[in-house]
Amino acid sequence: MKSFEAKVIAGDGRGKKIGFPTANLDKTDLDIDFGVYLAAVRVEGKNYCGLLHFGPRKTFDNKTTAELHIKDFSGNICGREIKVGIARKIRGVKKFDSIEDLKNQIAKDMESIA
Repeated sequence: MKSFEAKVIAGDGRGKKIGFPTANLDKTDLDIDFGVYLAAVRVEGKNYCGLLHFGPRKTFDNKTTAELHIKDFSGNICGREIKVGIARKIRGVKKFDSIEDLKNQIAKDMESIA
């Protein structure tokens, strides 16, 4: 399993607005293909599962980012270092026709988390 450490940085808050808050990471030079990945996350000494989106945000602005939705986590970790292990790729990066389509796909991606 590939892993890396990253600092959580401030984002635009879009994930939170659509019901899937993300930790935006200060890494955009990951040695993986663009896509959505099942991830193991270590935050403040605790282990979580999550989804890592790495690549352009095609639905919004095409800016390449690494952002992580952490299952069953709430709290402000902006400015903190976290460790991310990449388990497997779920799908490629896609442009969605609507925010509702994006939300439905994220919900479907979440089903990959045990």
